[in-house]
Amino acid sequence: MPTAKPNINFDFKLKPVKAQEYLNNKGFNLTFDYDEMQHGAHHKSFTVAKVTRVDLLNDIFTSLKEAQASGETFSDWQKKLKPTLQKKGWWGNKEIVTPKTGEVKEVYIGARRLRTIFNTNMRVAYSVQRHDSMGKLTLEVYWRYSSMFLPNSRDAHEKINGTLLHRDDPFWQTNYPPNGWNCHCKVRAYSEKQAKKKGMTVSKKAPDSVADKDWAYDVGAGAKVAKLAPLNLGSGLSLLKPNPALNKLSDEQLKARFYQTLGTKKGALHIDKVGDPMFIDDDLFNATTTNKSKLKRDKRKLYIDELAKTISDPDEIYIEAETLKTGETRLVKKMFRYFVTEQGKQKGFVALFEYQQDKTISVTTYVLDNNAQTEKRRKDKLIYKKG
Repeated sequence: MPTAKPNINFDFKLKPVKAQEYLNNKGFNLTFDYDEMQHGAHHKSFTVAKVTRVDLLNDIFTSLKEAQASGETFSDWQKKLKPTLQKKGWWGNKEIVTPKTGEVKEVYIGARRLRTIFNTNMRVAYSVQRHDSMGKLTLEVYWRYSSMFLPNSRDAHEKINGTLLHRDDPFWQTNYPPNGWNCHCKVRAYSEKQAKKKGMTVSKKAPDSVADKDWAYDVGAGAKVAKLAPLNLGSGLSLLKPNPALNKLSDEQLKARFYQTLGTKKGALHIDKVGDPMFIDDDLFNATTTNKSKLKRDKRKLYIDELAKTISDPDEIYIEAETLKTGETRLVKKMFRYFVTEQGKQKGFVALFEYQQDKTISVTTYVLDNNAQTEKRRKDKLIYKKG
């Protein structure tokens, strides 16, 4: 009697959920040079060297996320993203100024640079997913290093092709690919029985590390990094009392105190916790239509110091994208700081900034009087959480 053939099902539309979660869970960090953020820090924050504003970083991040979800090729992704980069002046030969130091560096931004951004983020995300999946296998506990032997493959990577080690060997903590820029190496899992059948033998000793210094970190740790989750506002908030002495100060005195607490001057550039530059001015305190001061409304003047600290030392930072009737996208940064009153009432502060084509401008800052007001505003992309 013939043996029944096994019923094997494949779902070619199955989404790479772990890879998508890995990318989407990241916060943001602005860097000037690629080595400003090292090793495992890349698991927690998304960055692109020489991108010096969060709105542009968000454009690149959002486009990568969409490309990953839809399975776009590099060519498709570049075609969609290029007009945005050109519109915002991040294309071709550019002189980039780092806000932190004032250093100027001339760089060329083109297809080659975009390919590196695309390949790096996609390969690491899928590698994190693959590492996680291989680690959950029951029998296939031996991992084999495979070089792709491409024209641009590194000699060191080709020399360790075929290395078979137990998945618990420390070698994999720093050498699970990718192990360098544009590295195409792979790792495949085998059971002891499968390895013997294919004539493989477990290496007596792990080879020397082949990972470039910027890539010598644990890819597997990416699956263990928790999502940048919003703070739990139900406990642990600091007690804060309003300062009645501030009632005696004029609007101009309050503004002067605000800038002093923030450590900047009116109209000056301030660098926030993710490295984002923004201009700080009196628009934070004035009504949009009348330009009259709002400092006497909603107890702002009693908390002028804390409003400044909301910008210099926020508890959270969110990015919110709003589609206008014109079809344009308005991008707003929301900075939050939270506290509890003597009566146990939860309150907070918020400062808003809007991204325009050539700069980031002040919009407003005010007191959030209750938890409902706070939660209504904590939405879209969380890019920073204190601690």
